[in-house]
Amino acid sequence: MEITVKSIYISDMNKLIASLVVSFSLATLALADSGACTPCDEDGWSVERGWAAFGDVLLVRPLGTAATIGGFGIFAVASPFAAMADATEEVFDTLVKEPADYTFNRDLGDFSK
Repeated sequence: MEITVKSIYISDMNKLIASLVVSFSLATLALADSGACTPCDEDGWSVERGWAAFGDVLLVRPLGTAATIGGFGIFAVASPFAAMADATEEVFDTLVKEPADYTFNRDLGDFSK
């Protein structure tokens, strides 16, 4: 039997896919509800909040970081005009501070702010 580069490549891809499936399965099991305890434990965490935190880390926080950086870029362009209107602090709060607070100063998985 002759081993070719293509068969080695396919073998490596199969190993990669298998390891990704196992990793995803373990992450899912780690976040799953075992049913052995009450819906919420002492600090108020539940399965739903765990999934919200998971989505928060993967989607909302990176988008909030991008919004903060983009807002700062827009503020850099708009600041001369805001200074003429004597509204620099207001513009900075709206474009930079509010997205930064939403991204970095709220609890994980808490979207109430």
